[in-house]
Amino acid sequence: MTSSSPQTSAFSKHTQEQIQQPSTTSTTNDENPYGQMSLSARLLVFLLVPSATGLIGLFSSFLQSTRTPPEGQEPHTIDLDRDFMTPFLLGLAFVIVIGFQTGGFRFAGGMTAMERKFALSWPKAKRVRKVRRERVIVEDEDGDLDDDTKKDR
Repeated sequence: MTSSSPQTSAFSKHTQEQIQQPSTTSTTNDENPYGQMSLSARLLVFLLVPSATGLIGLFSSFLQSTRTPPEGQEPHTIDLDRDFMTPFLLGLAFVIVIGFQTGGFRFAGGMTAMERKFALSWPKAKRVRKVRRERVIVEDEDGDLDDDTKKDR
């Protein structure tokens, strides 16, 4: 056996245990209180993440402007569009994409039968069969060599 066989057997045991466990996911909001984000939480995420990325970009530009430039180069100027708005818009796009990926834009009244999808999905377990072919050469009593692979062709 190879050295990876204990790992694969442990993984296969884990997948079998996971299959045998009863499903604990619920489809209604009453049973799962964490299934739907409140409106205030959504607004905080939509304001906090893009604002934080914009402020980080503005702060890094400020730090770059405090350095003394080498001779012959212009000093760095802070530009609000380049230093704040571009990271802000990229952060906003990131929040929107993750919101669509996870199904965070569903309303409480509609589409409650669907389960929440995560942004990253774990790959399904696949069985890999290794085919091992050996060529067996058998010597007859007469000294002739017989090749068993000719029968397979």
